[in-house]
Amino acid sequence: MASPKIRTMPGKVFRSCAVFTLIAPVVAAIVGLTACGSDRLVDPPLPTDAEQFSPPVVYSTWWNMTQACSGLTGSLGAVSWYKTSQVLHAVGTGDVVIGYWTAGSNRIVMLSSAMLDGGAVRHEMLHSLIAQGGHPRSQFLGKCAGTVDCERGCITDGGPYPPPPESPIHEPGDSIDLTVEIAPTNPTSGFDDGFFSITVTAHNRSTHWATVTPASPTTDTASTFSYDARSPAQQRSGGEIAEDPSQRIFAPGETKKHVFDFRIGDDPFLAQLQTGNYTVRGGFSDYWSSTGSFVIGP
Repeated sequence: MASPKIRTMPGKVFRSCAVFTLIAPVVAAIVGLTACGSDRLVDPPLPTDAEQFSPPVVYSTWWNMTQACSGLTGSLGAVSWYKTSQVLHAVGTGDVVIGYWTAGSNRIVMLSSAMLDGGAVRHEMLHSLIAQGGHPRSQFLGKCAGTVDCERGCITDGGPYPPPPESPIHEPGDSIDLTVEIAPTNPTSGFDDGFFSITVTAHNRSTHWATVTPASPTTDTASTFSYDARSPAQQRSGGEIAEDPSQRIFAPGETKKHVFDFRIGDDPFLAQLQTGNYTVRGGFSDYWSSTGSFVIGP
């Protein structure tokens, strides 16, 4: 199963003398400090135990993924990265957050326990690329939906879901084209330190707005993407639940996707898979793609 997320609610940015406020989305906060007599944002103080770190090699892959989904380009080298073991709280609300992006110097601070959480890190990378606080729906729930984490606070901050121009028709899952992709195709510990992803893609073949009706009456109608990976020695599966209508309603011809992040390893409490030969399927609602295969090497 994927590592758990800490979800929080958004606050507001106050741009006044000597005041800063944390904006706390699902997995992040956005921090701004306005200097007296100036509109220039500068960085608030770092946590007392904060340590600067060089981006792990997989950050380049995650940065490229975020550039690709957002349609924006930027320099990963321009971002300053810090880690901390201190509990981070949003000013005003007191909500716990696991990371934040700072507008003043393009700084990202992550909890040490979350600095290798792909969806959370890409969330902060997207803030850096769009160079603003807040969570524009067009990016976090649009272009980069499924590539970056966006839940609860992020969704609320993005504003209400605009109703479709027609009522979505209810389609069976076999009207949706499902595919699954492993990147890299056959992961090894020598590439990206053993990090890899299983990406499930769902395409609406219909010319109408649509939502998927589960085949089983016991399936949660909010169930969206899922995966199932099996080897002779191990089986892992997991899935997502929609918290926003955009995650389960398809526009005509729309393609949605979700990235599940993994690392080669044998820790049963982390998103890790052991070396071996695997079969894999991707799902949406309670429908599944055809079965593929891949090999995780040493």
